[in-house]
Amino acid sequence: MSELSKRRITLVFPPMTMPTSPPLGVAMLKGFIERELPQWQVTVLDLNVWLFQFLLGGIARGEIHLTPAVHERMGADSRVLLQAAQAFTGGDDTAFYEQPQVYDVYGRVFIQFTDVFVEILTAECAQWERTGELSVMLQALVDQVLQTQPEVVGVSMIFSQQLPIGAMLGRCMREQQMKVFFGGSCFTEGVEHFMRWYPNAADVIVTGDGELPLKALLEQQGNPRGVPGAFYWQGEQVVREAPVFQKNIDAFGAPDFRAVDFSRYYSPRPVAALLLSRGCYWRKCTFCVHYFSAGDSYRLHGLEQVVAMLKTMVAQGVRHFSFVDEMIAPGHFVRLAQAIRAADLDIAYYALSKPNKTFTPEILKEMAASGCKYILWGLESANQRILDLMGKGTQVEEVEQVLRDARAAGIHNHVYVICGFPTETPQEFADTLQFLDRNQAFISAIHRSVFSLEQGSPISKDLPKFSIEEVWLRQESPLGGRMGYRCASGMTMEEAAQNFQAALPFFRRFNPYAQYLANFRDHALLVYDQRGPTLNFASRGIPALAA
Repeated sequence: MSELSKRRITLVFPPMTMPTSPPLGVAMLKGFIERELPQWQVTVLDLNVWLFQFLLGGIARGEIHLTPAVHERMGADSRVLLQAAQAFTGGDDTAFYEQPQVYDVYGRVFIQFTDVFVEILTAECAQWERTGELSVMLQALVDQVLQTQPEVVGVSMIFSQQLPIGAMLGRCMREQQMKVFFGGSCFTEGVEHFMRWYPNAADVIVTGDGELPLKALLEQQGNPRGVPGAFYWQGEQVVREAPVFQKNIDAFGAPDFRAVDFSRYYSPRPVAALLLSRGCYWRKCTFCVHYFSAGDSYRLHGLEQVVAMLKTMVAQGVRHFSFVDEMIAPGHFVRLAQAIRAADLDIAYYALSKPNKTFTPEILKEMAASGCKYILWGLESANQRILDLMGKGTQVEEVEQVLRDARAAGIHNHVYVICGFPTETPQEFADTLQFLDRNQAFISAIHRSVFSLEQGSPISKDLPKFSIEEVWLRQESPLGGRMGYRCASGMTMEEAAQNFQAALPFFRRFNPYAQYLANFRDHALLVYDQRGPTLNFASRGIPALAA
């Protein structure tokens, strides 16, 4: 079948989040649909990276002028912003790899620039909802989609800040008589609320795995009846079809990055995300909702397919990878590492996991030898009572040993920390701070947050178990809103926020290269790969904890 005779679907990834590597979900859908339905031509449109180039290009040409207030917020002028973009796209390796103070300036500027335009986009979408008039920037985004001449548009969203822009694009495309389908990991909870917030944004919203539902929707000319995981309007009612989670995920095939120009992304070397499994092997953390989107299951790609995917990417010139699985179990991790080594793949990667004693020194050495540069560990707390209440299944002393063994193997440790878990006292949070302090020689970054009560989480379904006496809606949002709560004991929400803020100067100094490096996970991979053995942990200047 000729390309001209094929039907057309465009898969869109909306702005705005840090574009250090291409989005994975749309690449996975493209690979699957073009294999399964050869009569369809799939175009992937990353509007996120396009908008960065549109804005930064306009600034460089003098067509877009940032206000003094934006410069003040960035802490630098447009010249520094453009220098950051140059370094992040491979134009200044000295600044990126060898000048941490310069990298910190660039990292801060890029984060603030992104935050400013998230706010601008959100405000412009709200104004369009009120007036029906698109701003210049929103019209430019709409035009990019229209230029691909699709009859169907799929919009994939993983961050809440993408929702207003995605909803705007969806409604505009539907007004052009196109079918519009939404999906992505944003839609774990609150789908019906989203549909009532944006009633004209999409014909169908798909939850769970996207491959089979999208195939069914295309085969059924957009009719959602019986499509697994589909939400859609029937009159004034929202209908939900039960999701189906295919056990054999190898049948979905590999993501298709062949048309991607990696030089457009804001990392000086190509980095690609890969998903080696669906779901979470643990599925017991009481604060989490992510594993529900995978059907409360854990499904693995076969190692032969994983190696084949990696070989394909290496042949395309990519050797740096983020394995974005919820967690990789220790037993599977060692088999993965052995398979990478057996295939003689010269790659570097990072992944997520849970620090427990089954990560032996031998397994960690095997991982390091296969190219593992760092792990994002779900530490969360270093107080055993809180860990048990979280359902983590970890022991503080075992976590400590894993971190030491990983660092000895040459793997950098990034750890997640949560402040203010229900009933947590200031002293119990201090236990976590003291743990981090005594293990600072083995920790390269701390990813931190204040506890947030998620609708649909195990906590929300059993409030008395966590001594939560009252829950209320603090701020409504498209997916439901932010919840407030009051516990019978422990820190209040306000006290948790205060303790968290007080700890930020301590948290921020842990990276051995630059304070802002952990905000750019793909950049951390590149720096650790090139500079890992030479980074000086003694020069970090971590402040002493208050007595």
